[in-house]
Amino acid sequence: MRRLECDDDARQALLALQAGVVDALLAPPGQPPSQWAPEGLKALPGIRGALPQALGTYRGHARALSQRALRSIYPRLRERMEAGAPGSFAAIAWSCWRHHAPVQGDLGDWGQALIGQLAEAQADGLPPAWTALARLEWALHRVERIADPVQDLGSLALLGRLPAAAVRLVLADHVDLHRGDDAAMRELLDLPPECFGTGPREAVIVWRDGWRGQWAALDASVLGWCEALREGADLERALQDAGPAFDFSAWLPAAVARGWLARVETL
Repeated sequence: MRRLECDDDARQALLALQAGVVDALLAPPGQPPSQWAPEGLKALPGIRGALPQALGTYRGHARALSQRALRSIYPRLRERMEAGAPGSFAAIAWSCWRHHAPVQGDLGDWGQALIGQLAEAQADGLPPAWTALARLEWALHRVERIADPVQDLGSLALLGRLPAAAVRLVLADHVDLHRGDDAAMRELLDLPPECFGTGPREAVIVWRDGWRGQWAALDASVLGWCEALREGADLERALQDAGPAFDFSAWLPAAVARGWLARVETL
């Protein structure tokens, strides 16, 4: 029993030491990590500069990793930030790492917290469009990491067998709609290279095509149609919500080909 207690004490001491190392690596900007190092921590023999050099090297690696991870998720945001203030993206990437450090080895699941940091920084003058762009880019990244979507194309036969009020079309779960209701989002509506619908751009749709996230703009009629489907409306009601400008014959084959449509259901 005493040996087990000693082993547990040693484990707790090691965990405390590891936590102290993490705190040192994530020390506030301008403060050497060695000042935050836990008592008793030593560098391996032969390292020039001893503990300060070792911790500084580890922190430099973490800084570079934070920027590399977020750069792959937010390429358009990085381009905008760096154009206005070189080094700003690296700084906020490191801040995100310091305040919301990864909790697992797969860095592809890390980085959403950057959106919250950008939103908070708007009070200090950060453009709201940067936060909106980050949300879109995270949606594009997230959809690339989901399981392969499944379509029930055989259910399309229901459209020719039953009246419009007796069926509904179900959008795939991975399809994401981003309305252009505020000024920040409206600034971004011209970014997607394609617009579905002939009217002015009113929203952005995000979906998975193969293994890549894709986006396109939507006009008001297509947006109304997609929102009606998302709310579970039957075909007859969804067509009414979309309005006369909506072209169902153009939308259906595109939705099947792009994976927007999951299935048709009876009511």
